[in-house]
Parts: sequence; C-alpha cells; structure tokens
Amino acid sequence: MPVGRPARCASARPYPGPRTRRALARPLTRLHAGDDSGFTLIEVLIAMAVIGTVMAALAVFFTNSLHFSGQQRDKQVAVQLAGDAVERARALKGTALSAGRSQARTMAQWNSAPAAVRSYLNTTQPAWDLLLNASSGEGDTAPLPTAPNVVKVNGVEYKQYWYVGRCRQQGRPTTAAERACTSPEVPDPAPASVDVPFFRVVVAVTWKDTDCDGGECVYVTSTLMSAAGDALFKIKRPAPMVTSPGTQYGYRTVEPNLQLLASGGRLPLTWKATGLPPGLTMTSGGLVEDTPTQLGTYTVTVTITDRDKDTDTATFTWAVADPLELTGPGDQATRAGTAVSLPIASAGGHAPLSWTATGLPTGLSINATTGVVTGTPTTYETKTVTVKATDKAGKSDSVTFTWKVLTLALSDPGTRTNTVGNAVSGLYLTATGGKAPYAWSAENLPAGLQINASTGEIRGTVTAGTRYLAEVTVRDSAGDEVTRRFQWNVSVPAGTLAVTAPTATSQTGTVGTAVSLTATAGGGSGSGYVWTAAELPPGLTITGSGRNAQVSGTPTTAGTYVVALKVTDSAQKSATMMFTWTVK
Repeated sequence: MPVGRPARCASARPYPGPRTRRALARPLTRLHAGDDSGFTLIEVLIAMAVIGTVMAALAVFFTNSLHFSGQQRDKQVAVQLAGDAVERARALKGTALSAGRSQARTMAQWNSAPAAVRSYLNTTQPAWDLLLNASSGEGDTAPLPTAPNVVKVNGVEYKQYWYVGRCRQQGRPTTAAERACTSPEVPDPAPASVDVPFFRVVVAVTWKDTDCDGGECVYVTSTLMSAAGDALFKIKRPAPMVTSPGTQYGYRTVEPNLQLLASGGRLPLTWKATGLPPGLTMTSGGLVEDTPTQLGTYTVTVTITDRDKDTDTATFTWAVADPLELTGPGDQATRAGTAVSLPIASAGGHAPLSWTATGLPTGLSINATTGVVTGTPTTYETKTVTVKATDKAGKSDSVTFTWKVLTLALSDPGTRTNTVGNAVSGLYLTATGGKAPYAWSAENLPAGLQINASTGEIRGTVTAGTRYLAEVTVRDSAGDEVTRRFQWNVSVPAGTLAVTAPTATSQTGTVGTAVSLTATAGGGSGSGYVWTAAELPPGLTITGSGRNAQVSGTPTTAGTYVVALKVTDSAQKSATMMFTWTVK
C-alpha cells in the first residue's frame, strides 16, 4: 500500500468540500438570463398545483352547466308532450272524453296519481263511461286511456297520463273563488246562481331524474271543456227501436240479403225472427240471408234485444214469387189496315205488372196494365219491338221480336155466278201496295178456268158445276203475298150432273162429337157414281155409291177446313160442291 494517503472504505460518502457547502447555502432564486439551468422541481410542482385547482373549478362549472342544460331540455320535452296530450283531449267531443274508461279503471288511476296531480284532482269529480259495466276492466284502449302512453325522446322515457273529471263554475263569477272550477260533489257556494258544467282533463307527464323527488319528475297541466247539455250525463240510453223494412217481395231461389236496422239501445244488439219464408235465416246481427224455397205470403216478426234486455218488435209481410219471365210471341207480320190484338205471355213476378213497349209499328200501342198490343197498323215498315214488364217489386223482364207491316192488298170480287159452258175472260182481282211486279196463282177455280201468272187474268170455259170456293193469291217481289177467297157458283143445264146437297156454305162440329152429313147428286148418266172428298176434318170419311153419299165420323182436330165433295158418273162427267167446316 502506498504511503501518504489514508485508505477509505468503498462505501463511505466523501465529505463535502467548501464549494459544495456554499452552493447548498444559496437561496432559491430564478436564474439569470442566459442561465440554462431551468425551473427547479419545487417551482414546477407549485405551478401544477395552481393549474389543477383552476381546472377542477372549471370542470365543476362545466359539469353543472351540462346537467342544468339537460334538465331544461328534458323539461322542455315534457312541456311539449303535455301540450300534445292536451290537444289530443281538445280534439274530442265532450261525450268522448270519458268514453271507454270504466269506473273501476278510472278510480284505480286516480288513487295512484302522483302528489303533484292530486291538487288538481281534489277539485274535480271523476268521470267514467256510464255505458260500461262499473267493474269492467276497460280503459287502456279508450280515446284518452287510463294507462300511460309511453314516449321515448333522446333516450329518455316519458309517460303521458290523462285524468278526466267534471267540475262546475259560477255563471257570473265576481271573486276568485267563484271563478274556480270546483267539484260538483262540493256544496255549491252560490246555489241561486246558474252553474256552468265543464269537463276537466288533467294531463301529467313523468320522467326519471335523480334530482327530482323520488327520482321521478312530474309536469302537470289541465284544460276545461264545456259539458253543457252533454248526453253522457244521461245514465239510461233510450230503449232500442226497430226500423220496419216494410213489405218485402222476394223470389224463389234468389237471395234477398236484407239488413234490418234499429236505433237506440245499449250495444250489443241481438236479433231474432219468426215466420220467415222457408229457406231464409237471420243472423244475430239482423241480416236475412239464404234463399226462399216456397211460394206464398208470410207474416214475419223480428225482435231486437239490447244489453239491458230492453226489446222492440216489428211485424211485416214477406211475399215470395217466382222470378218474372216473359215469353216472346215470335216475329209478327200484319197487314196494314188489319186490327191487331196481341197478348204477351208472362209468368212469375209480383202482381200487378206494368207494361211498356218500344219500336211498335205506327198505329199500335200496348196496354200498360194488361200487356196486350192493340191497334191497326197503317204504314209499311219493319220494326224491332221490345216489350218490358215490371212487377210490384221493381223487377223486370223483356222480350224482343220483329214486327213487319205489310201493305199488299187484293180486291174482293164478291160472289161470282156462271153456267156450265160459259166463256170467262178479262176477270182480274186488283192488287195494290207492295212492290211490283206481282206473281199470281189460284186454287179451286171452277173446272175449265185458269189464271195468268203474270197478269192475274182469269179466263177459260166453265165445264162443271156446282159451287167453288176459289182462292186467288198475289205475291210481290218483296215476298209479301195475299190470298183472297170468294164463292163461285156454277149452274148446270137440265140433266147435267150436279151436287145438290149439302146446300149450306159452312158446317160446324166439335172435337170428340160424332157428325153425319148427306151428299146428293142430280143429273148425269144415272149410274156409276163415285164420290171423293178433299180436306175433310181429321176423323171424318165419305162412303156411299149411287146418287147419295154419307160423310161421317168423329172430328179429332180443331180448325177450319175447306171441304170439296166431288162426284163423277159413268160418263166421266163430274161436279163439285165446296163449303167450309169449322171444328171447335
């Protein structure tokens, strides 16, 4: 070990020298400019403490400001929601304010009202729906529900409450007490004055906030609505009254769908019916449905019963018929100047029927009561006719057909008389109207005569007697034709073959009744007589030989027949006797 410096322990601290002691003894002062030694630790700590104190104060200020702003915003929302709730109440009529709010739910709501609301309710009489059962649980779906209406705004849940009641106000208030709206249950301070009844609707809006009592804030407002003469103060509604539907006209197989109506009564209303036509039923709601199955007239009684068991009845008649149906007469063709009587067939419907027609030919009309078309057509025309019938119930049916009026006419030559051997010429029947040219034809002319098909002249030499029912027909170019029948007597010289019986120009008979008619021939060869008959009524025959023949039998078919009895002798000479035979 070297000599001259004492040895030191490695862990020993050196003792400060004079310079170090002087530095520690200097006071704490800011360094001079240009001194780069900076702030001391104590200075920094003091500055931070000052700044922290200021910031803490500002934080409290801003926090309180934000909280206050939030409270004001929440309250402003509550005020707006309360205003909306008041407007909802004002939009209703007085009779609807308590509608749907049962007594039980109303009182439960009032009894649980917040303290801030009770000061309003203390001067108000509760109001509920008098039409509801007192113990009913109805109220949550009322126009102003008894349950709160929940609304969320900016994450805050608000609840709207409506409290509906009645109060009264003096008619001519002079003091603040008289101007106040008080409960009708409180003795009237001025019994002599006229009270004005009001509905009072108290609206409360609540929301959660820890700064409010119990952690819930309440905003309350109210409004008055006139209740003068309001029907809700009537405890008893009028009894139900059936509106009589009057006489009903129905149709078999047609559904009526009759809805019966009533006024008054407490809902629900229940209907029952007796005496309905078979096949019909009625629902409990008063709808008559299904289809009637039997014809006839029925006396129906309907009964309505309301919730209070009040009843009313109505009795009316219900007639059932088949649906109205017309049968068309088919297309008609009538000659101008010929009288017409045409009935239109109908079935079903409720009598009486009323008739109308459109498109009838000129000169024709329809009877509005009977439906018969009558008159005399005057003009050549073709019309489309529609006939309509309407029954008592207003149901109708119609038929359509064509009606052609013909104007072609043929003159009547009257009874003609000639003798066997006479020459006939220049005999014309006159045709008028229609459309030329004409075509002519004839049947049953006396033997030996013919008609010119173009001119209509009848000419020739008569060769046989005795009586003919000649028929001359004229046809125009439009297809219209007219036939004229006339009698033509042909006398014979003595000894010439002739039919002498029957002499009558017409015979009659009845279907199912036997007849017998004798025919007799005169003149001729005296032998070999052969009889024939044309157009005898069905069921009749001719028999016989010689001068006499017998027409006999039982007619089977009604109608008018033009009969021609003809006899031929051994010399092949013949004679004809014609007449009409009407069978009914």
